[in-house]
Amino acid sequence: MAIVQLEPGSFRDRHGRIVYYQHKVLRCLSESATSHWTALKSKRFFQDAVAHGHVVATTEVEADAQSLALPDAEYWHTILEHERIPLISYPYEWSFGMLKDAALLQLQLIEDALGEGMILKDATAYNVQWRGAQPVFIDIPSFEVLEPGSAWVGYRQFCQLFLFPLMLQAYRQVPFQPLLRGMVDGISVDMANQLFSWRDRLRAGVLAHVYLQAKMQSRYGATQRNIRNDLKSAGFSLELIRSNIRRLKRLVEKLTWRSSASEWGDYNAMHNYSEEDHRLKGEFVERIVKDRDYTLVWDIGANTGQFSRIASQHADYVIAADMDPLAVERHYQQLRQAGCGNILPIVMNLADPSPALGWRLQERRPLDDRGRPNLILCLALIHHIVITANIPLREFIDWLAQLGADVVIEFVSRDDEMVKTLLRNKEDQYHDYDLNYFEKCLTASYEIITKQILRSGNRTLYLARPMGRGETVQAI
Repeated sequence: MAIVQLEPGSFRDRHGRIVYYQHKVLRCLSESATSHWTALKSKRFFQDAVAHGHVVATTEVEADAQSLALPDAEYWHTILEHERIPLISYPYEWSFGMLKDAALLQLQLIEDALGEGMILKDATAYNVQWRGAQPVFIDIPSFEVLEPGSAWVGYRQFCQLFLFPLMLQAYRQVPFQPLLRGMVDGISVDMANQLFSWRDRLRAGVLAHVYLQAKMQSRYGATQRNIRNDLKSAGFSLELIRSNIRRLKRLVEKLTWRSSASEWGDYNAMHNYSEEDHRLKGEFVERIVKDRDYTLVWDIGANTGQFSRIASQHADYVIAADMDPLAVERHYQQLRQAGCGNILPIVMNLADPSPALGWRLQERRPLDDRGRPNLILCLALIHHIVITANIPLREFIDWLAQLGADVVIEFVSRDDEMVKTLLRNKEDQYHDYDLNYFEKCLTASYEIITKQILRSGNRTLYLARPMGRGETVQAI
């Protein structure tokens, strides 16, 4: 029997299921889903979207579910194979611009599908993933033939997982990431209505999509009538759906996040060490990534991604994680403009990372379950972990070690101005924040391959390799 694992973040019902099989991503389709796939695969909009990378590349597998020994084989009429996305991410790990671009991709696909008699029945943000800075739609069974008179049933879902989060951040400066992480189905219309003030109803989209929708839900939420059938009977026209999609597109396109400067969003301009040391750090990282074939690099505490971009020139794929949404947004916009396809920027606080969520804790997975790195960049971070987040130094090193990857790590001494700033208004209980103790913790799990003291004397770079896989120590 095949070992089956549900794809993190996938939409799951009896019309389709995702399985991993021999390093392939397969989707099993029911009889009804197969009929929609048969219609979809011949449509020009679909073929064009796949060709331009907007929809995941998909082919039909000749073998059937029983011959592949897939679970519940009797239910599946067709097996599809999808291209493998380098790493699954979730909307609560995206920046404002990423969520906005994912929303616009969904709306464009719906508009294109309407032109050939199809529609997306779902509008969840989890149906979009990323190849670097390019959004890609992955849920093929969401495309269905549009029945005459039918409404767009994904409207509420689009509001809850795209529109409301974007408007709250654009209009109210409320970060959407914690809200989406805490509510798998998104921000309900009732909650959105409470979060927006009376004055906000004058802002584009709030009156129509929040206040009036909340009123309609209050009026019809407990009714025994089948509203969907009522709409169909009334002749919900194709042009009405198309007009709504186009209005939503114009609204989303105009939403902007005018954030004030964050603590670290201007890090490249404000870092407190010399340009010479900054250059030496870049050269150190480049030597490391050129030396080996790294498939997946994590740059944790990546800020706006200078070292992620160095790593990406030699590694297959880079995850650039930072807790500051503004820094991640700036990094994303740089990558988007450059058309970068092998760096994925994400918002993540390592002291409170994305947990396992959803049914049986399988729908949303921790980062290390989604893709184990073979190199971790940990630059100008450890003092924030120990002093700001109050995580014992040994605990952090042990966490790094259990990932089993090479690590490039920077220790910043107590004489550094940044460390002094972090300690200024705190009681100094950080006896473990010491270079000798740091090296003791590091060498308990790693072999130090090379280290380099920067010109300031306050910062030391290390390449450490898990015990038993190293070479001789070099000091530079």
